[in-house]
Amino acid sequence: MNRIVEEKEEQKVPDKESVKFTERMKKFADFDFSLNRAQLSKQAPFLAYVFLLVVLFIYNSHTAEKTIRRTNKLNNEVKDLRSEYITVLSELMGESRQSSVAKRLEKTGIKELKTPPSKITYSGN
Repeated sequence: MNRIVEEKEEQKVPDKESVKFTERMKKFADFDFSLNRAQLSKQAPFLAYVFLLVVLFIYNSHTAEKTIRRTNKLNNEVKDLRSEYITVLSELMGESRQSSVAKRLEKTGIKELKTPPSKITYSGN
């Protein structure tokens, strides 16, 4: 009942893709990245794409930094203008007091009224 079956070991012939992959892995492991002209021209579109991405990344970084600097400059300007607004407003409030107005008008000869103004009505027929 027990049979011994002898199978011939088939020798597998590796296909070209696996040989190429193995060679590439060996070169990668040995840090051998030398390229010939044909390989370089084959990789040119990918290298151009990577170069374009790097340039776009650098441009984006510079633009972001420029925007941040401009935002900080505008924030400082807003703070300065706000403090100037508060200063001018307080000066205006001081100058518009009745006593300050009376002192300035004394030089022109106009005097402050001691009696309140009266209302003039007209019943014109």
